[in-house]
Amino acid sequence: MGSVSIAAFLGGSQVLGVVPKALAEGDKIGKTVREELHVSTMSERLSVMFNHADTFIALPGGLGTLEEIFHIFS
Repeated sequence: MGSVSIAAFLGGSQVLGVVPKALAEGDKIGKTVREELHVSTMSERLSVMFNHADTFIALPGGLGTLEEIFHIFS
């Protein structure tokens, strides 16, 4: 996701990283390109992303990725 966010930013798009606080602590994620918003839960993360995004893309992942895709579709 880091490479995608960098490419989007360099292409002129706004980039917002929405990160659960548990992952933000202890450097478990890479550096966010621009603005980073910390949320309490994964459900809150999805809600914030839904309210801020113009479009969604999904990269290969696991069951959590599928859950997020189906949640956005519904």
